Amino acid sequence: MSEEQTLFEQVVQSCGLAATIGPGTVQRALGSVGVNFPDRAGPEDYRRALPQLKARMTIYLGAAEVERHLQKIEALLK
Repeated sequence: MSEEQTLFEQVVQSCGLAATIGPGTVQRALGSVGVNFPDRAGPEDYRRALPQLKARMTIYLGAAEVERHLQKIEALLK
């Protein structure tokens, strides 16, 4: 991943969803924990949103794939 990418873009790319679905999915997960501006979200905001993001990802991806992508996101947030 490029250093120029925002954290939002990195999380979207790591979630494994199509480019048409990923950004909105991540944004809605953040919104569900009170973060309405993804560009201002920090790692802790994403950690709080992970359960909601996981639930949304399971709509599109299988369980094993969701877990693999969540591990990527968690590593990114460290």
